[in-house]
Amino acid sequence: MPKVSILIPSYNSAHFLPISIESALSGTYQDFEIIVIDDGSSDNTQEVMQSFIKKYPHKIRYIWQENKGLAVARNTGIAQAQGEYLALLDADDKWLPCRLQEGVRILDADSSIGLVHGNITYIDINDKEIRTPKRRVQFLNGFIFENIFLRKADIACPTVLFRRTCCQEAGGFDVNLSRLGCEDRDLWLRIAPQCKIAYIDKVLSFYRLTPQSMSQNIDKMTKARLYVIDKYCPQDDQSKYSLRNRALSKIFRDRGDGFLLQKDFISACQDYQKAIGYDPFAFWPWVNFIKSLLRRNVWSR
Repeated sequence: MPKVSILIPSYNSAHFLPISIESALSGTYQDFEIIVIDDGSSDNTQEVMQSFIKKYPHKIRYIWQENKGLAVARNTGIAQAQGEYLALLDADDKWLPCRLQEGVRILDADSSIGLVHGNITYIDINDKEIRTPKRRVQFLNGFIFENIFLRKADIACPTVLFRRTCCQEAGGFDVNLSRLGCEDRDLWLRIAPQCKIAYIDKVLSFYRLTPQSMSQNIDKMTKARLYVIDKYCPQDDQSKYSLRNRALSKIFRDRGDGFLLQKDFISACQDYQKAIGYDPFAFWPWVNFIKSLLRRNVWSR
């Protein structure tokens, strides 16, 4: 039985898929299986996979399913996984050679840790490095439900290694988010109260940004984030009133930041006002609201 099951969901990603698979195969840790879940692709994904299966018949499995979205595809892989640990690798991302070895070392050493993750470097469609985000390490270790919920902690999927038992106890990915996004953060929120999370302060993976990236769709991501907030902090639960409002404020601050970058100062002002309405004591919505207001006035002259 392999120690690690690597889950690679793929939808019309035949162009990037070989890069992704090869990055896993060339790693320094080799006790794994790869499960590629083809989510109803209409490109030549099946043809690409046949060459890999022929070359690595005992290492790689290929599963085809009707198109049902990312969360369903990942759940399909989890159901077929044989490994003690699960690793996520999307078809357009790729790993550094040390990625698995670093995570396995930590999970093997401490049974109280259920999930380990690290940093990423963003790349474009041509593999050109864009930037490496700065992580606030103080929010990324331990029992960090609130940090994940309020987005002080970002857990990057292509760096995650977690125990299959933790995933099973948490219930897998929420299929209601399959075509929206946030399905990964939602699962981390269910794992976080029951297992410690550990952060490796180094880049472990490359995360590819494409025009089709789900995280680039502001309205879709807003809908997903509102769903997650309602799931864990329903409006009628007064005990979670403050946490809910801080999370809502963060949504509209992030939207405002996006519009500010696009120089859409009117929309930015509107979203910053909503952010302030939910959390009047938050610092940055006020700062960026004033900045957007001033720039809007300058541009309107």
